[in-house]
Amino acid sequence: MPAEKVAGTSNILFMMVDQMRADYMGCAGNPWIQTPGLDRLAAEGTRFSQCVTPVPVCMAARHSFMTGLRCATHSRFANNVPNPDPLHYTLMQLLGFVGYRTQAIGKMHFRPVRRHHGFHRMELMEEIPDYQQDDEYLMYLKAKGYGHKREVHGVRNLLYHLPQVSVIPEEHHGSTWVADRTIDFLRYNRDKPFFCWSSWIAPHPPWNPPEPFASMYESEDMPLPINYDRDIETIPPQKRGMVNFADMGYAPSERLQRVKALYSGNISLIDKGIGRILRALDELGLAENTLVVFASDHGEMLGDHGQWQKNSPFEASVRVPMLARLPSRFAAGAVNEDLVSLLDLMPTMLELAEVDYPGQPALLGTSLLGCEGGGLAQKREDYVVEIGHGASRWLSLRGHRWKYNYWMADGWEELLDLDNDPQELNNLLLGKVNAEDSRRADAMKAKLTAWEVAHGFEDSLDENGVLRNFGRPPTDHTKMGTNGQFPRWVARLPDDERAVMESRGETVLNAIRKEDTFMLEEINLKAFKENGGSLAGTPQQRLLDEVE
Repeated sequence: MPAEKVAGTSNILFMMVDQMRADYMGCAGNPWIQTPGLDRLAAEGTRFSQCVTPVPVCMAARHSFMTGLRCATHSRFANNVPNPDPLHYTLMQLLGFVGYRTQAIGKMHFRPVRRHHGFHRMELMEEIPDYQQDDEYLMYLKAKGYGHKREVHGVRNLLYHLPQVSVIPEEHHGSTWVADRTIDFLRYNRDKPFFCWSSWIAPHPPWNPPEPFASMYESEDMPLPINYDRDIETIPPQKRGMVNFADMGYAPSERLQRVKALYSGNISLIDKGIGRILRALDELGLAENTLVVFASDHGEMLGDHGQWQKNSPFEASVRVPMLARLPSRFAAGAVNEDLVSLLDLMPTMLELAEVDYPGQPALLGTSLLGCEGGGLAQKREDYVVEIGHGASRWLSLRGHRWKYNYWMADGWEELLDLDNDPQELNNLLLGKVNAEDSRRADAMKAKLTAWEVAHGFEDSLDENGVLRNFGRPPTDHTKMGTNGQFPRWVARLPDDERAVMESRGETVLNAIRKEDTFMLEEINLKAFKENGGSLAGTPQQRLLDEVE
């Protein structure tokens, strides 16, 4: 399909963050978070308060957004699964066909990392790149005198969920870099239609904002996680291991609150950049004809129900922030309660650009330009969230009031009344179940089964056409979960550059120098050592030497 002329005239700027909860914006009612940039965007556009991710994990959510398709179709149902061939149209490819300038900035999480998927240009900042030269942000840091830093996005293996402060100052921090590159792109492309996907790594862990954002929030002002000491027998068996994850299991309240303060600081740093981007749109005369969308790929449990990370059907994991501004199409200051998802963004952007989708199967999302002021033309009664394949798969049917979850690992079921139990404390299918709840769960399970037949995996159903129970035993909640990732690119540097890198021990100590909510002696040094960790070059190496 040749690029002959541009069908639409509106630009598109999509700003995505990683692992941000829907309730961490001032405009969403959060009483402590400072997000003036996002609050401005919400005041000038529409906040979709019930937006969910179609799949709460990074790679799968991003592939769902950019293809408009479900996991069984685009083949990304988790992180780090075998890479599918690019058999489906992508949003940037279709926009590029009609003459849009398409740009990627920041974290894309593609494999292979530089497969462009239709982007004309990519300026990447990945969490753990394989090669320094593949990552524009690493090359930028090298040029600015920070090429000797190992863990530029925070120490992952030993300190993944532990409080730490960035060793990169605000001026050169990754969150600042994404905003800077976005503003540069807007300036250079102001006279041509564009699609720009700007993507931040934060507030995804490690929790390591730079100063002054690391000190922006007082820990004692942070609320403790909801139901943190939840009865283990009421947690889905496949998530019980998460209660003791990355040295956060049974952590003292001071550490839990410090993590929330750092998480908030990361969001406020991103917000500062978003405010600068919005001002740049004003100054360049682009605000009136640029659709600006802000969203996250998924949420973060932050200790609620004793859980961390994403990958679960709890609201903290699946509900995401979404703001949309285009003066002629989205009502200013509106709060829209339609059940929408990231899958609705591709149809919205294609409609705005006046581009028809030529692929098969048809897109499963619906344009958010369906009614005056923005929103769906036909309201949904419910929405399916999914993750995984085989025994790792679960499905969630979420309506405005009721939510039903089914875990294929062991057949665990949950029925939740979100109106009367918004914190999801009470699974109505545990203990004595009343007849009405039992009928409701059966009906919702039947609806999920029909959905899986139409859009999911064939092997999710047994020989009787029922959602499978694989009989997997519960995860061991007494075993510490760890992160085993080190910066791979360091080992691939030339010998002379690798020789001047700071030691692994210095990397760790520099990140936690001002932290006082834990001691190295208290955390899982055994797993760190087994994964190849080192504190060489510091007095703390003796701690590893003593680990058996």
